[in-house]
Amino acid sequence: MRMKLGAVLLAAGRSERFGSNKLLADFNGRPMICRALDTLKQLNAERTVVVVSNAEVAALAQVYGFEVIVNDAPQLGQARSVRLGVSYMEKIEELEAVLLMVSDQPLLSVQSLAALISAFEQSGRGIACLRDETHSGNPAIFMRTYCGALMRLEGDRGAKGILRAHANDLIEVDCFHPMELSDADDPAALEILRWEHAANSEDA
Repeated sequence: MRMKLGAVLLAAGRSERFGSNKLLADFNGRPMICRALDTLKQLNAERTVVVVSNAEVAALAQVYGFEVIVNDAPQLGQARSVRLGVSYMEKIEELEAVLLMVSDQPLLSVQSLAALISAFEQSGRGIACLRDETHSGNPAIFMRTYCGALMRLEGDRGAKGILRAHANDLIEVDCFHPMELSDADDPAALEILRWEHAANSEDA
């Protein structure tokens, strides 16, 4: 039987290094946030919530039919968005685990996320995360028993500290393609990811 999973998309960052809201930057003819929203739509999680701080991003999430939580203090760091999303999911008793996912990894594939969920369900571990050639961490899945630890996060460090502290309860799953977990932190990084996406599309 499939695990009942709640998905939290973290989309409330301030994009300080980017210079403007990177989630609305063009990627293959659409705002970059749509890449993450498309991926989540195909996962068909039991519940999906998008944590936002921008009205345009919120409107896009609602077009997809997702529930929206507003983070009115994004300057407090990513941990606040994590806490808002996890707090929401923790109240839904039937959910067994929570997927945390960021919004600025436009090369992340549905195939890799599906493999992550499948491996997690079969592993018997309490945490699972994806890894590619250079990154590991987000996206990550946590059993409900880790909600308390997630709710205690502070600042802008996210959940990687929990992954390190519980390495014996963690399974890492390889992505299908290189650079899937690369972040579009600034315009130069986004341009590299656009080029990579175009090159892979031509090869397909």
